[in-house]
Amino acid sequence: MRKLCTPSLFSYRWSSIITLILFISSALGQGYEVVGRAFDESGKKIGPVRLVLYDQDKKKVIEVETPSSGKFKLKNIPDGKYVLNIYGPEGHGITENITISGAKITDLEPQLRSNPDQVQVKMEAAGNGASLNWQTLSGSTEYIVYRDNKEVGTVRETFYLDAVGPGQTFAYNVVAVKSDKSMGGRSITEYGKASMAPPENVTAEIKKNTVKLVWDAVQDATGYAIYRDGEKVNSNPDNEYTDFKLKFDTEYSYTVSTLDHHSDEGNQSASIFSSTHPEIAKVKGLKAESGANQVALSWKTANNSISYYVYQNGTLIDSTTSLTASITTEAGAENCFTVAGVDKYGSVGSKSDAKCDKSQFSPPDTINAVNDRRNNNLITWNFVEGASSYNLYANGKLQTNTTKNEINLKKLKWETEYAYYITSLTEDGIEGPPSPEYKATTPSIYIIEGLLLDETGDANNVDQAKVFLYDSSGTNMLEEFVVSRNGKFRFDKEIIADHYTIMVYGNGSGNGGDRVHVTNADIKDLSIDLSTEGLRPDVWVERGVGQLTVHWSDIPQAKSYNIYKNDRLIQNITGDTSYVDIVAPGVPTSYMVRSIDLYDLEGPTSNIVTEKASFPPPDLSISVVAGGYTVEGSGRHINLSWPEVPGVEKYALYRDGELLAKQSELLYEEKDLKWSTTYVYGINSIDADEIEGVNFVDSVTTHPEVSAPIFKLEGKVNSVEISWEAIPGMAGKYKIFRNGGNIADLDALSFIDPVTPGTEYCYTVAAEDTFKTVGPDAEIQCQKGYFAPPGNFTGRVLRNYAAFTWEPVLAATGYRIYRNGELIFDTPEATEFVDSDLKYDTYYTYEACSYDQELDEGPRITYPVTTHEEILAVELTAEADLEKITLNWERSNLRVDHTYRIYRDGELVTGTTNTTYEDFVPPGKFYCYDIKVNDKYDTEGPASNSECKKVMVNYPRMLQVTGDVRRVMFSFKQMVGAVGYNIYEVDKETDSTTFLTKTKSTNYQHKGLDFDTEYCYQIASEDGDGDEGPRSPTMCGYVLPPPHLTLIEKKFMENTGNGMLDGRENGWAIFKVVNDGRSPARELRPWLKPEAGTMTPSLKIDSVETIPILAVGDTAQIEIAIYAKLKIESGDRNFFFRVEEFSGQHLEPEPISFPTLKVTPPNLVVTDFAIDNEWGQHYVPKNEVVTMTIRVQNLSVGLTDTASIKFSRDSSFITDDEDELHEFGLITGGEKIDLSFEVLTREDNFTIKLDLYDYFETRKTVPLYIETMKIYKGKNDLIFYETPFPKDLSIGAKTVVPEIITNIPRASLDTETIGIVLGNLAFWDSTIVSKPSTQENVKQVREYFHGLFGMDDHEMVPSQYWLFNDGISSSDFRSIFDPSVGYIKKKIVSNLEYSVKDSLDLLIYFSGEGTTHNGEKVLMPYDANSKNSLTFFPLKNLYSDLAHIQSMPEVGNVTLFMDVDFNNAAFEQNIVKKVEVEEDAKKKKKKKKKKKKSEEPVVTLPNDLMPPESITVFFASDVSQLAYEHPDQGSSMFTYYLLKGLRGDADNGDKRVTVSELHNYVLKNVEDTTKTLYKDLPQVPILFTSNPDRVLYKLP
Repeated sequence: MRKLCTPSLFSYRWSSIITLILFISSALGQGYEVVGRAFDESGKKIGPVRLVLYDQDKKKVIEVETPSSGKFKLKNIPDGKYVLNIYGPEGHGITENITISGAKITDLEPQLRSNPDQVQVKMEAAGNGASLNWQTLSGSTEYIVYRDNKEVGTVRETFYLDAVGPGQTFAYNVVAVKSDKSMGGRSITEYGKASMAPPENVTAEIKKNTVKLVWDAVQDATGYAIYRDGEKVNSNPDNEYTDFKLKFDTEYSYTVSTLDHHSDEGNQSASIFSSTHPEIAKVKGLKAESGANQVALSWKTANNSISYYVYQNGTLIDSTTSLTASITTEAGAENCFTVAGVDKYGSVGSKSDAKCDKSQFSPPDTINAVNDRRNNNLITWNFVEGASSYNLYANGKLQTNTTKNEINLKKLKWETEYAYYITSLTEDGIEGPPSPEYKATTPSIYIIEGLLLDETGDANNVDQAKVFLYDSSGTNMLEEFVVSRNGKFRFDKEIIADHYTIMVYGNGSGNGGDRVHVTNADIKDLSIDLSTEGLRPDVWVERGVGQLTVHWSDIPQAKSYNIYKNDRLIQNITGDTSYVDIVAPGVPTSYMVRSIDLYDLEGPTSNIVTEKASFPPPDLSISVVAGGYTVEGSGRHINLSWPEVPGVEKYALYRDGELLAKQSELLYEEKDLKWSTTYVYGINSIDADEIEGVNFVDSVTTHPEVSAPIFKLEGKVNSVEISWEAIPGMAGKYKIFRNGGNIADLDALSFIDPVTPGTEYCYTVAAEDTFKTVGPDAEIQCQKGYFAPPGNFTGRVLRNYAAFTWEPVLAATGYRIYRNGELIFDTPEATEFVDSDLKYDTYYTYEACSYDQELDEGPRITYPVTTHEEILAVELTAEADLEKITLNWERSNLRVDHTYRIYRDGELVTGTTNTTYEDFVPPGKFYCYDIKVNDKYDTEGPASNSECKKVMVNYPRMLQVTGDVRRVMFSFKQMVGAVGYNIYEVDKETDSTTFLTKTKSTNYQHKGLDFDTEYCYQIASEDGDGDEGPRSPTMCGYVLPPPHLTLIEKKFMENTGNGMLDGRENGWAIFKVVNDGRSPARELRPWLKPEAGTMTPSLKIDSVETIPILAVGDTAQIEIAIYAKLKIESGDRNFFFRVEEFSGQHLEPEPISFPTLKVTPPNLVVTDFAIDNEWGQHYVPKNEVVTMTIRVQNLSVGLTDTASIKFSRDSSFITDDEDELHEFGLITGGEKIDLSFEVLTREDNFTIKLDLYDYFETRKTVPLYIETMKIYKGKNDLIFYETPFPKDLSIGAKTVVPEIITNIPRASLDTETIGIVLGNLAFWDSTIVSKPSTQENVKQVREYFHGLFGMDDHEMVPSQYWLFNDGISSSDFRSIFDPSVGYIKKKIVSNLEYSVKDSLDLLIYFSGEGTTHNGEKVLMPYDANSKNSLTFFPLKNLYSDLAHIQSMPEVGNVTLFMDVDFNNAAFEQNIVKKVEVEEDAKKKKKKKKKKKKSEEPVVTLPNDLMPPESITVFFASDVSQLAYEHPDQGSSMFTYYLLKGLRGDADNGDKRVTVSELHNYVLKNVEDTTKTLYKDLPQVPILFTSNPDRVLYKLP
């Protein structure tokens, strides 16, 4: 066996973090650790030690101080060469040169040399130089300081400031000088420098949410660090930085520091405050709607936008203040549009989401839809330029898409109207608007039905006749019909309204035919006579001039016709029923016709007709008499004449069909006819027999009556206009007469006669038609012309008056002006007029005209005007703040467009349409404002009231108040507009202020103040008018006193957080001391003074270094390390915290106490374990890798600071794993550790042993026994114990194997067998209780199928025993037993394919629940629901499915073991006690007669459990009983004795176990046992089999 153990001690989250750290490390450059421990010369551990590491450029990389152990670990040190200075207690020190090259250093063990007279220097960079400090060296009186081996100073103090410039590193050493002037050892070289000065003139430029900083470059700077709100955001080599993606509308504080040659930062600059602009919201709701060569855009308002930019395909094309835009585009071209808001600062916001649209093509403008008189429609149209294709729609549905300009739609539905329209498409399929609809209708179709009759008129004698349907030409056959016996025929194939020819050919019945005309209805009563000869045509003759036309009736079956004239054949005619014969007029001629059929047989003679041709009529000439006057009859007299016809002596003349005369004269006159009337005249020749010939016909229309016109006169400017109505029906011209003379002939209906204005003229009019007939004169009328209105009459409106001007009219007597129809001005010569004092905002209509000497006015000219609205002064208010003056005024009364002009100190500032204005002006000066309204006519109204305001100068910015020795110093920024600054002293108790001084400088010192006293101030700016702005907040400065130490915090901390110091635990007494004086405290020595009895050998307290200096206001955190050894005693430890100060200003002793606790041993226990495999299950299959998780928990309040877990291997493990020992640090009380690793086994069970160690050196060995195929819990289900902890836990104990599954013999089967082992373990409905033994039953039966019958997993259903661990659903039951595609069927097929066997048996075992539902016995699946019958699996379905499976020729015996009863407690039960059964049996026994021995199958089942005869079934109990659990075995009663019987207990000794032997054994043992346990409610197994003696298997 091989087990794979790969612990997985970190969760995925920690793995991800480690991966991220490794990625960052690789991205930024690999760093390594330097690990070691300090020793003295003798090799003893020494500590604490201070380590200072410099790189090759003398840059300080790190400075750390170790604990008392002297262990150190320097992290993230890159490759390179370094100098490491190490300082220890009592003057120990050394310098080490180290090199890091691609690997960490893990074994550095420096040996520090003792140099008690050597100063240990500590360097710090300061803004004004390099700062050195060191501890006092005993016996020394002064110290010499060296810079780069040159003496630079001698001091008595233990600190020195070397005033060097920044940008360079120097080497420093210090030598102590003793009182005897001897010199100590030279200190270890330390490297120092001055820090860089901060940049000056830091300014900010704001744009949207971006701040751009610019500052003055600093000499020797290598870069700059930028801080936002105290956090570093960037380092930059340039003297500018842009901070992007800030919050909108937010104030930020920025500082900048300078980087030196080592990229170390100096002090930060003063803060500069900047506020980002409000966010310009992204434009939303953009819509693009295409139109004709344009796209209409619309969008929603975007906050903080005052206008919008419009972009087309990314290019700015328009700017607008509205929410719409109309963009001209090229038809068919796709364009994408975006819109962005623009704020008042001119910044452009984010673009909206793009909206794209393609201009649509118009539909074709010329479309034709034509039907071909069949069911085909042809649709054609003209091409649309640019369109790529077209969609054709019929009745609203798309028919096709095509690039052509015509579509022929065929085989359409008959008698249907189709409405067509067409759309044009772009290349990418965008469809344009539809064309108008064009309609075409397919014709209706009809039927032709008829009857064939023989010569006797009988239809039943017509047999086997063929009827043919031809088109109207008689040559194209359309349809054929065979008549049988009854004479009926029918044509119904697409017959439309038309002329058709029917031809009949009878077989012994004769021929016949007809011509029919289908109009708008079926023809259903057609009769066709059949005859052995052609039918007789009906002949008639039509007379003509010199000709006779012979007509005859159509014979449908006739192929042609013979025409006879005077008994002589003159012509054969085909395809026609008439013939024209040219003959001499007046000579009688006889005609007859005979038809010729298809067989060239000539039919009988027709009737004979005799007729003669007529003489020709003369050509009649007709003329209307015209050219005179209507009173003389001109236009309604007619003359008729004609030439002589040879051979004719008399003529007959007709008008409108009535005979006018029969005469031999060649002329005839008609008088006094009606006007405008059409007359028809006819004339013919009369022969010698007084027979009239054919008429010559012609017509003529008399002329319209020319009447006197109705006319009117109208005086015009310098003319008279004559107009008249047209005379109805007359075409011609009109004659105009003025004062009796003809002045014009014209064909119009009006005439303008230019005349001298003011003189009267008389007129008349007469009409003349086109035939020169002149009508009577109209009645005379008189009129005169008028003077023209004044020329160039124009007006101009100004406020409430109107001014008019005009040009004079030649010879006019005067002029008049009217307002609203009322005369307001009359003048003989003036050419201008002003109408004043009108109403404001009023519409007026003005008219002007000229008049003659008789004061008759000429036409008026109209000039409408509207006076302007009155402009009223608006009311102005003004407010000033510290930035601007805000003006507000009331809205003007004007309705027309207008603006407001803003005047500052009398000068126009700007114009606006708003009613508010913000004027950002310099502070400290008064400005006076007034507002004037300006209307759209550029008329300016009166000024508003005047308002004078000024912006006060704010208090100085960057104000600093600093206390010093007997003075307070002020500094601040110069304020624009300020000419001085007032400083006030503030009494903080009363908040009262006293004027202190006025200064023009930005620096001031308040001198001569008391020590240790706080002074508070306010400062205000004063402008040139002496007005004071707002005062600053109160700012205070302390005049420095002696230092004063105050303890502000004390606490005791230890590792576990329980407030007690346990054995082997580190603790810290932590104090925070503040120098709340106003001068630095120096040489502070903190220590703990124990009370009597507090210190014991088990408690160790480390010493603390002296603090050289504690600046004013600074806080020092002092941590005193305390360590409790393992054998620490319980009790309280009391100390006094002391801090001694050099000047005697000691800290008052402060008591501090903490308890120590005797250690409670930990208790490491394996509390649980879990199995997870790759299928989400929780068992261990053989030869498969699974993950095992073991949980170890400290079930004690005691902790362990070290622990280990070791896997102890037994002989089944081939090799050892590297990770078999796992070490852990601190494990607190109750804490858990999960170890996960992979396991693979080939054994049925195996053991894993864990050795647990804690820091008390307690060792435990815990064995875990694991079985394959056993269900365990998953990792997510592991138990975690809370207090109180359990005392005894047994995890992973070795499973006791039930006796029933031990020593299973190996039997032999005569036939290959498939085992089906099923158990329903659970139910979705919690009220349904399942058998507790089901899981164990299934497991044990599978063991028997494996062991007894030798079945492998692949020979069983399911192959994976856990497949239905969550329950067998109703669909699962159907999937298992489906005889077509179920699991069993598939298993049978696969086993037969992969084995040499050609037959097999089935052994089926089921453990579960049953009940009675709807009167039938059913098995209960996992999802059983009494309200849903489909969720049960009827027993009859099981039998039916198995019977179908057994019908396969390869399937033999089917044996079924059913450990189920049908009395589940969740449903209605039918339980009958044994006493009741026996009483019923006794009654029945009396009625029984002795029966003969039968060959019928052995049946002990109730009828409702009866299976098919071929299936053997063992049931656990009767339908009126319960199936019990075995009280001792963990399995059911039935299954326990079934397995014992299978093992061999049922055998009668011949080693051949039969069906009856097995049943008898199970029956006896189950019944006897349950009788003992349950008295009158026993369990009696029952059996059905048709072959009780069938051998199930053979024992060895």
